Amino acid sequence: MASDSQYCWLFVILCFTSHAQLRRSTDDLPHKDASQERIKSSTTVSDSKPNIVFMLVDDLGWSDTEFGGSGTADIGFIKTPNLKALQPESIKLNRLYAYAWCAPSRSSLLSGRLPVHVNVNHSNPMAFIRSDPKSSGEGIPAGMTTIGSKLKEAGYKTHYTGKWGVGFTWKAQWPMSRGFDSFFGYMHDSVDYWDQKLGSQVIERPGGCEKAHRAMNKFDLAVDLIRNDGPAKGENGTEWIDYLFLKESLKIVNEHDISAPLFLFHAFHSIHAPLNAPAELYVGDYGPPPCEGKDAMRTCFKKFGSLQHDDRRSYAAMVTWADSAIGQMVDALKAKKMWDNTLMVVSADNGGAQYMSPIGYQLWGSGNNLPLRGAKTSDFEGGIRVNSFVTGGLIPAKMRGTELHQLMHFADWYGTFCYLAGVEQKDDVAIANGLPDVDSINQWPILSGQTTDTQRVDLQISPVTLIDYSGKWKLLTGSDPGSINSHTVPGFVPFNRYTVGYYPGAVLGSFDAACPTLKAKLPEVFQKTFNCSAGMDCTNGCLFNLEEDPNEENDVSAENPEIVAHLKAKLKKNTKLWTKEEPWGVFNPIRNGEDPRYDGPDKCSGNGCTDMKKCNEFVYGTGFYSWAAEAESRVPAFEFV
Repeated sequence: MASDSQYCWLFVILCFTSHAQLRRSTDDLPHKDASQERIKSSTTVSDSKPNIVFMLVDDLGWSDTEFGGSGTADIGFIKTPNLKALQPESIKLNRLYAYAWCAPSRSSLLSGRLPVHVNVNHSNPMAFIRSDPKSSGEGIPAGMTTIGSKLKEAGYKTHYTGKWGVGFTWKAQWPMSRGFDSFFGYMHDSVDYWDQKLGSQVIERPGGCEKAHRAMNKFDLAVDLIRNDGPAKGENGTEWIDYLFLKESLKIVNEHDISAPLFLFHAFHSIHAPLNAPAELYVGDYGPPPCEGKDAMRTCFKKFGSLQHDDRRSYAAMVTWADSAIGQMVDALKAKKMWDNTLMVVSADNGGAQYMSPIGYQLWGSGNNLPLRGAKTSDFEGGIRVNSFVTGGLIPAKMRGTELHQLMHFADWYGTFCYLAGVEQKDDVAIANGLPDVDSINQWPILSGQTTDTQRVDLQISPVTLIDYSGKWKLLTGSDPGSINSHTVPGFVPFNRYTVGYYPGAVLGSFDAACPTLKAKLPEVFQKTFNCSAGMDCTNGCLFNLEEDPNEENDVSAENPEIVAHLKAKLKKNTKLWTKEEPWGVFNPIRNGEDPRYDGPDKCSGNGCTDMKKCNEFVYGTGFYSWAAEAESRVPAFEFV
């Protein structure tokens, strides 16, 4: 994210001297009743259960493809011919919402809960409460059932490839314990594409072992590449990681026994930073590679590469590669004669990122969400409305080539997939564990054309943002208190800009975060005239009419005080602490001993919460990550020297 380095200040000067800012339910008010609006569906769509393939692209911007989102492909710079070719047989989803950053979005998708009912906090995966294996630790609590388990119960062969990112503290949180027959991927939010480690030049915000190690001036690293429940020995470091993942998913399709339905979840590392793609992807307008020479891109970390547009060209090259990978997956399903009975979802996990980094071009966000306002880690539409569409032979002929504007959420894929598989979505396991049940809504009636009525009436995006009146009104009240963005200020919505995530636009996008530090470095006489902003001030509530103003150019809170008051009251009620006795509000369990509500034997603070015995084991023993709690002691713990 933003920094106090001198080159940040240089970028600000360049940006502001040469570029202009890029362009802008209820209990007591009339409201549709969700129970009346939702279509009551039969058990399953057909006697033959469809194959379900989910292609999740990390940090893909609203306007970074030729089909999906705005379709403008970064002002025509990015080429996605495979996605464009799928348009006539697909349904574009214009109002599919997720969380503003990775982990809560993925937790919602896999658990069927709105993020506020599963995971909205950035927490330490190496810290936990030993007496609470059901809800402590990072990510989806072990006491909840994921879509993998539901579809396995329905007779599916279930496979997961790529980024997990929803918790690995307890073994019960790992994919093989979540209903998946196989897993090949990594557990953290991000890793180096080439060596699958979490070095200081390839991840924006360290946590757990890496954070603790750096505090001790230790930079030894463990590998995060897992096959099933153990280290992917002999595979890490052999190829660019997304090449490995594509080969794995193609192998799964090619070897699948078609007598059983397939559920394949493919989670790309692309287009998440670090942006160091293989040299052969830098073709045409994307060339030349930022670093040239044999294997040069494996360690290509250029501090000022963004001045040569290495950020934008690298991001574009990776988007085009992801497009090619999706095309290869479609071809494989067709060759296997599975396509005609397949539903494929292609989606981003949040909006494109706009941040810059003093470390190098490889950590610049580089996404384009225009004309939407905002970006990743912001509750403006650019951070939460995701580039997505559905395709495959299961799509009814009358719906192919169409667009939908009904309100939908990532959590709804859970209920939709359960319906298609003919299995009940209710999570009896979670209920028995005193945890929230799913709040997914089956969207197949809309996707199939059975109805045009929205199945959702309201949508709590985060603890501070609410969309209501079937998607018309949106209330923002500030920044997400649990965000990975460490530069936020309560009451202010970050990334209050219409810009892009590469140079020089990202300078503008990150200026609010960098400004206070930069101001402090100025002589006192200049500080008095140098104004900083932490984003849009929504302390008293910002209201947008998304039907008339989808790009959030005009705050109409002053003209609609009744609606603001009603939505604020509703949001306040929905942000109390969730309990099983009063099952509404924000689910916020005690994740580890640093929580001030906890007073027990695992009480801790800061890096002292990290299980260093396990970190030592991973780094100096096995060399690979594993689960932090309940793990067998494979080798003696090493002490730091």
